[in-house]
Amino acid sequence: MATRAEGSDPWAELFLSAALEPDKWPDAIKAMAVATGSGHGQLIGFGPGASSFNWISDIDTSIIPIGAAIDQSAPDLNFRVAADRLPDRPAIVHEAHYDMARQSLRSQDYLDMCSDFDIFDGCQARLVASNDQMVGLALLRNRRDGRTSQDQRDLFGHIAGHAQAAVRLQQAIEQQGFALLSGTFESMDRACWLLDATGRVGGMTPRAEALLSSSRIRVSDGWLASERADETRAIGRAMRAVIDPPGRPADPVALADDAGGVAIMLEFHPLPARPWALPFAPRAIVIARVGAQTERHIQALTRTFRLTPAEADIAIRLSAGQSRKDIASARDVSVETLKVQLRSIYDKTGCNRESQLVRIVGLISH
Repeated sequence: MATRAEGSDPWAELFLSAALEPDKWPDAIKAMAVATGSGHGQLIGFGPGASSFNWISDIDTSIIPIGAAIDQSAPDLNFRVAADRLPDRPAIVHEAHYDMARQSLRSQDYLDMCSDFDIFDGCQARLVASNDQMVGLALLRNRRDGRTSQDQRDLFGHIAGHAQAAVRLQQAIEQQGFALLSGTFESMDRACWLLDATGRVGGMTPRAEALLSSSRIRVSDGWLASERADETRAIGRAMRAVIDPPGRPADPVALADDAGGVAIMLEFHPLPARPWALPFAPRAIVIARVGAQTERHIQALTRTFRLTPAEADIAIRLSAGQSRKDIASARDVSVETLKVQLRSIYDKTGCNRESQLVRIVGLISH
């Protein structure tokens, strides 16, 4: 009797293609739904150490903003999450487990959403599970579909095995990006940190690692921070700007030295995000430019914007985080005189706010 050649399972091929070409995930999820007689297929991820995503085939897109208003990772709101945490749960959780989980919900919000969009029934399986993140596969079924049969759950379980292999493969491919990018910047002798979709540090160059021991920059629980609370808040704001969709460049964060100059300038840049990418790839890069401002930096500003040496010095001090009062004192001028000089600086550089000037000084000086 002829047997199927190893590796010829069409589900293996379909999900392998999705891992290698992520824009094929919608096709794979939809094919799963059709094969099991279900209205929708779903791939979902969330957790404290993961960027949330929720891919659903053939769904009214209006469900996304409505669902976003509900904490869908909370077991006392989402019966699917609660069912997944039942003791002795099987690999495939289904309607019988949902029935038990619904009895202990503290709110009807998720139930109401499921009823509104007719996705009350189905089954699910874990693909990736850890303390930091969960990625799951599910069938979402409507009243016409009815509850899943054993045969449908068996087929779903077979498909889930291939989906799990695909997610792990794509995770490995995406995480390899940290090593590749770190190697690139290491060859240029740059101090760089790579951030994942949550903003945590996923990789760094040797110079960046050395900087952690020789400056007040640190990595705390995976987050880039400073020993100073105000600098940590500024780093956090810049980090969110570059990783929150759509990622955009953020204003540099200047870390001042004891003399009021710029000891370190942190620049934040988003990295291109592919559609249907899982949340394991590098999403942003932080570059540290080290070294106090010198006469060369003043000359760069005077040459580029025709600032006077005094104006260039003021701009540099401002970018280092010095207050206007401290700048006036250091330059032995009145606060009113400083205001006049700042207006001239803004006119010459085309800035209308301080954060813009800080960014320009960072880019020009380095």
